[in-house]
Amino acid sequence: LPWNPEAAEESDSNNSNANVIIAPGTINQMDALVHLAGENVATGKGLFGFLGLRAWTEEKKASIMNSRVGPTTALAKAIAASKNPPTSFLVASGVGVYGTNYFADSSDEAAADESTDTTSTEGFLADVSRQWESAADVENARVVKCRMGVVLSKKGGALGKLYLPFWLGGGGIVGNGKQYFTFVSARDAARALVHTLRTPSLTGPVNYCAPNPCTNYDFTKALGRALSRPTIIPLPKFAVRLLFGEMGDEMLLGGVRAKPTKLEQSGFEFEHPTVDEACRSAIKESI
Repeated sequence: LPWNPEAAEESDSNNSNANVIIAPGTINQMDALVHLAGENVATGKGLFGFLGLRAWTEEKKASIMNSRVGPTTALAKAIAASKNPPTSFLVASGVGVYGTNYFADSSDEAAADESTDTTSTEGFLADVSRQWESAADVENARVVKCRMGVVLSKKGGALGKLYLPFWLGGGGIVGNGKQYFTFVSARDAARALVHTLRTPSLTGPVNYCAPNPCTNYDFTKALGRALSRPTIIPLPKFAVRLLFGEMGDEMLLGGVRAKPTKLEQSGFEFEHPTVDEACRSAIKESI
């Protein structure tokens, strides 16, 4: 889509391509609009930059937030102003909206689903997801807020960053390994998006995650098995906090336990419902 990010927001009503971020006419005749873009939450420079890991700076946090809320707001405004808008507007979000306080053998808190109250969940990523989802609201299209688990693929994302260290035999649990890890294989994530486009009854927040969330310990062992490598080098909690600060607390030491209630109730069947199957798919399949 052609867009002008420098356009003044107060000029949006002009509907001139020079004065609006996204001209409403550019989305006429579209059946659906799927918006998955946003600044990577972990990449950057620093000691572990080659792994795609860095502590959050205020500049980085602003980029994470603005790259999601700004374009989503612009797309929603274009849909609202369109004379023939897309019937469906799918917008990425994350299971981080449920907070990061899910740990095995502690409170044993039940897995979160789409009915879970997220209005006061804590953490930067929870706040990002809330504002991102709010920006997507529009009345003249079906809006689906795609709350993604960690998408597993050796071509990118979390597993892409971990692939080389684990392949070299340097993998291990993070902290005590009891933090929950909500994941989905890349193939199932893509299939779920297509299923959503074809299923008009799906609307509002939808969890895109495998039905069997695991712990960091489980994921670590599953990735080691998929690569036929040992996983005996842990990353202690104090080191995570020293190196990564707030980002480490939320993304590495924090845990999310979510389940895909709406997807399953709509008839979607996962090809990779367990972490072992998802890791094998990520390593061995071309996705």
